[in-house]
Amino acid sequence: MREKTIDFDRLSQRIDEIAERWDTSGGVVVLADDRVMHKRTYGFADREKDLRTSEDSTYLISARSRMLLGLCMMQMVDRKRVSLRDTLDRYVPEYRHAARITIKQLLSNSTGIPDYFYSGRMLELSQSQQHQTLPDDERYRVERCAYESPITLAEVLSIIGEAPLMFEPGSRNNDWSASNTVFLKEIIERVSGSSLVDYQLKHIFNPLGMDQTVAGSDATTVSYGCIKETVLVRLPVVQPMDHVFKTTIDDLVTLMRGLVNRRLMSRRGWDRALSYDAEGMSFVAEDANGIACGEGNSLGYEFNLYFDQDSKMGYIHMTNELQTMKRIGDEWLYFRKEMRRAIEEETTYPRCTTLRPYSQQNAWNAMALSVNDAQQSFVLDAKSSLCYALAKPRVRKSYVLMEGRRAVGLLVLLIDKKKSDYCLDIVLVDKKYQNRGFGRIMLSKGLEILKRSGARKIEIGVNRFNLAAQKLYFSLGFERAAVYEEGMWLRIDLDKRA
Repeated sequence: MREKTIDFDRLSQRIDEIAERWDTSGGVVVLADDRVMHKRTYGFADREKDLRTSEDSTYLISARSRMLLGLCMMQMVDRKRVSLRDTLDRYVPEYRHAARITIKQLLSNSTGIPDYFYSGRMLELSQSQQHQTLPDDERYRVERCAYESPITLAEVLSIIGEAPLMFEPGSRNNDWSASNTVFLKEIIERVSGSSLVDYQLKHIFNPLGMDQTVAGSDATTVSYGCIKETVLVRLPVVQPMDHVFKTTIDDLVTLMRGLVNRRLMSRRGWDRALSYDAEGMSFVAEDANGIACGEGNSLGYEFNLYFDQDSKMGYIHMTNELQTMKRIGDEWLYFRKEMRRAIEEETTYPRCTTLRPYSQQNAWNAMALSVNDAQQSFVLDAKSSLCYALAKPRVRKSYVLMEGRRAVGLLVLLIDKKKSDYCLDIVLVDKKYQNRGFGRIMLSKGLEILKRSGARKIEIGVNRFNLAAQKLYFSLGFERAAVYEEGMWLRIDLDKRA
């Protein structure tokens, strides 16, 4: 990480402003090179009683969270106690479809096992006239408490045991089912001989020194869910809750350090655990625009741990209130999304920059690229640019500039070898990452592709008032070929370019 280029004081100020604007509760920590660069708590431990959070506030995290279940299973794979190729019948033979489902499919939510909760218990509640006549907030409380209530494998099998699979195992990815969570929990407990909570204490929390993380639900913060995007609903703690831990922000920092520094598993184990599919999902985290995000929730408690093991960067958002949301322009925004963008903007500089073909792996991040207001009259937005390119995919080639796994720019090249027609069609660097050298890197790589494809001279039009683009092109060796009232035509000889 190029620390000299990062102004962490400015970053802290930005996070504080975003937290105030969104009236968020909980804590945010930013870690760089194993040092805490930002640590703040915000909002309310109990909003109704006007009690503020503090660094000593405690929160709940669920042992059934996707990240923690994934860590447990991948530890067992790393220690050769379980194989990703094993079928479920090796561990849970009583399920009628177990022989058709692998551990890998359980971890990637591609099993086809019916969802016992949303396709079972929630259906029953929806058919209850008494439940449907409850006020919205009370109905929400009942449903959230029903989800968090303890359930055994036998109870799940009584709901889904005779039902056919929803689809052929492995034919879909990331088709989430609450039943998958129960099966993963059962495998961990049967293989280890201990409860899920005890396993995580012994193999995750205690080895990392998380001595403030203990089994129990008596947190000092109060949980709030959210309905209708903006309405917070106070949620009671379900008793008993046999799958939660009480923890602190400091202990989550310790957990994040363990993730960043590849503890808990071998390096090969981590490589397998963070191997992403075409939709950006791995067994323990998802790809959040270039950084791994491990998450979990229980009632209104949420934690999101963002970590990059290569750059030794990480950040945390822990909250006792689900995110409120607002529709602004053409997207939904919320505190964590704006916080993450601010961190990305302040910490992303050229370090390991590559130019990759536009693909399913980078599509969503590429479509989210945007230019600043002053450039909107000069450059198409990313979605329009991609629509334009994909209309003639044979000759218009789209590339995404990546800093690590983060999308920072979009380049569309015209490559028509039959007509000897070559052009820099579209050049776009996201507004968060401009004036850092990314545009020059992207153009240089694009010119190399064009030259390898057979181009000798390249011409490009540029608006006469787009001075930033002109400066970039001139720095790469472009020269004026023609000047008009509103624009100019630039040319470069690739054979003469150094």
